[in-house]
Amino acid sequence: MTEAQTADTIFTNGKVYTANPDQEWAEAVAISGNKIVYVGDDGGAEAYRGAGAERFDLDGMMVLPGFVSGHDHLIASNWTKAGVNLFGSTSKAEYLERIKRHADTHPDEGFVFGYGWDRQSYGGLPTAKDLDSVVADRPAMIFDFTVHDLWFNTKALEAGNVTKDTPDPQPGFSYWSRDNAGNPDGVGIELCWSDAFIAAGAWQREELITASQRSLYQTAAAQGFTAVINQGLATPNLTNLAASLDDHEYAFEMLDELDREGRLQLRTFQQVLYKDAEGSVDQLVGAALEMRRRFDSDRLRVSGVKIHPEGNWNSHTSLMLEPFSDTPGDCGKAGVSPERVREIVLAANAAGLDVSVHVDGTATTRTTIDAFEEAIKKGYSDARNSLQHYHNAHPVDQQRVIDLGLTVNTTPLFGTDWSNSDDQARKILGEERIQTTYMPYIGAFEAGLKVSLSADVPSSPQDEASALLNIEAAVTQRDPGNPNSKVFPPGREGLPLEQAIQGVTIFPAWQARMENKIGTLEVGKYADLVVLEDNLFEVEPRDIADVRVRATMMDGSFTHRDGI
Repeated sequence: MTEAQTADTIFTNGKVYTANPDQEWAEAVAISGNKIVYVGDDGGAEAYRGAGAERFDLDGMMVLPGFVSGHDHLIASNWTKAGVNLFGSTSKAEYLERIKRHADTHPDEGFVFGYGWDRQSYGGLPTAKDLDSVVADRPAMIFDFTVHDLWFNTKALEAGNVTKDTPDPQPGFSYWSRDNAGNPDGVGIELCWSDAFIAAGAWQREELITASQRSLYQTAAAQGFTAVINQGLATPNLTNLAASLDDHEYAFEMLDELDREGRLQLRTFQQVLYKDAEGSVDQLVGAALEMRRRFDSDRLRVSGVKIHPEGNWNSHTSLMLEPFSDTPGDCGKAGVSPERVREIVLAANAAGLDVSVHVDGTATTRTTIDAFEEAIKKGYSDARNSLQHYHNAHPVDQQRVIDLGLTVNTTPLFGTDWSNSDDQARKILGEERIQTTYMPYIGAFEAGLKVSLSADVPSSPQDEASALLNIEAAVTQRDPGNPNSKVFPPGREGLPLEQAIQGVTIFPAWQARMENKIGTLEVGKYADLVVLEDNLFEVEPRDIADVRVRATMMDGSFTHRDGI
């Protein structure tokens, strides 16, 4: 045996689930440098032990390929999760009481921040006067649970220069809620609040991007993640293409420095975001290509373009084929037109860039499929374009997705009764659509599509963003954090565990064009793996999210260790 064949790290006596159909289970893994050199039984691994090899007896613990997120915003989004956590509140009174308690116990904070409200449990849209009743001495800004809408008190409206004369960026889609006299009365819908947030002094780019990245990457590594497709940089500038591209530059120079210093905890594949309806397509594609020229390694790469054309079905800011059940005649709005989405898809694919599109409403799903199909007909069949979120799809379009072999991403947690999503679905979509168009990702799995599962941080709180949590949600169709959760939609069967694991390993690796390098445990692939205390195939489905992550390794180095 040559020196090159000896291992630096050997894991033995484990239950190794490789996610490789040609060798599904093993006992041991040997690693040399940043590559896997052996997967097999314990006896075979001994042959790779060199004088300096570090050996870990796992005593039956489980080893999996490192988890890959197909859709999160981990670089810069944690500023939306500052302050008081309102998830789980069930009434207006409870929301206000929690905010008051936080404000009273943090008197020296210049801003009162928070997150997690939803209009269903609040009883409608909150107002500045409501917030004034508990915080009147300083600006307060509270994100809803999707982080698309932001609730201001009067001092925050004043600090952000929001007045009756403040125009709505896109009336009916991105706008200020207003009283009968036309005065903004407290809530900025679908990111119309961005300029006010910046004007109020709440956005400090260098401080907040740095702090977000440090916190979110550390947490993700502790949850077993080794790679992320960062689906757009989430800063208050995301509706201003030029400013957003500048933020991208800053963030990637920071990540590149971490990578050169050996401190980058996740492989990061960035999609350059487009949410500025007036932004230049040429500028977008040109900037993405230039950034990919500068950042194109297996640890840090600009891999494509992300289009964010709409908001969310539960705030009526997505585009539907049929009206929302609670607002007859209202089929929603689009922020970026289907024509512009098509233009970007074709231009990006022609330049060799993959395209991800946020599809929340049935109409946006259909027109995006149209664009992807046209790209295929024009010869861009190698493009790995993807439907992100995939919350609502007409059965006709579900079949088109299957026939075209498109890539899909979704967040299983959002399809359960988490955060009143079941009540909102019943009210806004109605029972028929819940059964026919809502969260159709299971059918996509069954048809053999490459479906990735992820948390969509910051829409999911950091502590509810683990791959294990979304595996459990996919398998059980219930909210892992709620012991009283019921299957939703009623009667729906979940995924087999094997498929759910594929959704956080090999399928998102394929989406990132890394399937030959990560996503399964095979000789020659990068040493990206996670060690779990228990075997997922031996625990109860409702206990999957509680399984402890004992270690995470990316590129042959530990990024998280807990008793290993």
